[in-house]
Formats: sequence, C-alpha cells, structure tokens
Amino acid sequence: MTTATAHKTEGSNRILTFLLGHTRFAIDISSILSITDDFGKIESSKSHHHSFLGYLYYRNKAVNTYECSTLLGCDTNRTILEGAIDSLNHSEQAHLFWFQELEKSINSGIAFDPQCDPLVCEFGDWLHNTKNTADPTIKLLLARFEHPHAELHEQVVSLVAVASNIEKGVALKQLAAVKRGCFSELMRLFSHTKSQLRSVVHPVVLYITHDGVTPWFALVLDSMDDIASYADHQFTQMRDPNDLSGEAHPDPVYGYVHNSETNEKDSLVISATRLAYLIEH
Repeated sequence: MTTATAHKTEGSNRILTFLLGHTRFAIDISSILSITDDFGKIESSKSHHHSFLGYLYYRNKAVNTYECSTLLGCDTNRTILEGAIDSLNHSEQAHLFWFQELEKSINSGIAFDPQCDPLVCEFGDWLHNTKNTADPTIKLLLARFEHPHAELHEQVVSLVAVASNIEKGVALKQLAAVKRGCFSELMRLFSHTKSQLRSVVHPVVLYITHDGVTPWFALVLDSMDDIASYADHQFTQMRDPNDLSGEAHPDPVYGYVHNSETNEKDSLVISATRLAYLIEH
C-alpha cells in the first residue's frame, strides 16, 4: 500500500455517511470502489497494527482490511452492542438461578435472603448506569426492563414473607403465579431485547480505491447511514485531503458538511489518503 496522492480529487459532492457513537462521519463516494457485506469472509491475521482485522479477496486480489472505528479512535458500536448482549445473557442467567433458589427455599424450608432493592442487584445497577450512556436504540430497549424487573423483586420479597408465615402449599401456588406472570415477562424481555440488539449489528465493508478501478484497502463499518449529496456552500474544507507534509500528526478529517436547512448533525468528512497514512504509521 502507498500513500501516493489519489488520482481523483476527493470532492464529488456525494458522500456515504455513517455513525460512530454520537458522531457522524462521511467519506467521499469517489474513494469507494464497492460496498459489500463481506465481513464474515475476513481471513483474520495477526498484525502489529491495532486496527488490522485480516484479509478479504476482491476479484482474487488480497485486500488489507481495517476496523474504521479503531483508525478514528472511536469505540465501535458493534462492540458496545455485543457487550450489552453479554451483560443481558449474564443477568438473565443470574435471575433464573435466583428464582430457582427461591423455589428450593420454599420447598425445603431453608432460609432465603432476597435482594429487596432492584437497583442494588447487579443487573439493576448495570441497567441504571447503561441507560445514562447508551445510544437511543439501546436506551429505548432497556427502558422496558424497569417495571417488570422492579415488580419481580417486589414479588420475591413478598413470597419470602408468605413462605415464612403460611403453609408451603399456599406459598408454592403464589410462586407458580409469579412464575407465570412477571418472571416469565422478564425472561421473554431478555430474549426479545437480545434478538433486537443482534439485528442492529450489520457490519459492512467498504473497498477503498485511489484510481477508481483497483482496491487500495478495505474498511469495516458498524453500519451505513446514508448516501447523500451536498451543495458546494454546505462544505467547509479544513485541510488538504492529500497534502500531509506540514502536519506532525495528520487528522483523517479534512472537512465537514453542514446543512443549515435541516436538524441533521454535521458530517465530518474523512480522507482516504489520510486514512492510508494512519495505517502506515
């Protein structure tokens, strides 16, 4: 790979936009050879470069493939979503075990000390903290847990009190009602939410070109946002996309698109040449 000046000027007035966290980035369409769903075809390989994922083959040509978010110094949304799914898996199993222990306690008469406060349990604490930092998609999904999770804790505390004061048969009937009710609702919610989060994870691959014909390198994005056109007056250039000679630490962003007529966020436009420099250095 070389950081030779691109044959085309990056400025076709058409960009592909994508989100990383709460920031919208864009890359000029003239730098994109192809957009594919080849993520699952990456042949992984170890490399000293922290953003390097491995190789893809474009018309039998091996193409170095990189995680775009890592190159730009951002957290990948894909990793955040996968982390949320892992946390939900753990919390689902923890609450299932917790409820099973309650049932054993009622059957055996062995004391069971329930966690009364839903915010103190590990899942409740994670839920509270994640809601404040998550993107809108995750926030909306997690908000649905608040009532059934709090209700389950309340019902379990009540069941323990009943089991200690009333005969076992009555307590077991009430346990069965809770199991059919808020406990089943919570378990279904865990399953539904994990499925919804998995559906959001759709990584795409951009094959980047500097001559419009051959692949230069490939970038993995969490997902695409849109392909948009903009007028000249909506673009502000901050630096030359191809000239890095005067910069000790070149910034891959060379300009931004601002449309004052809409409420959309500005798009920070990144340069393929500048990304190539980051890869090589």
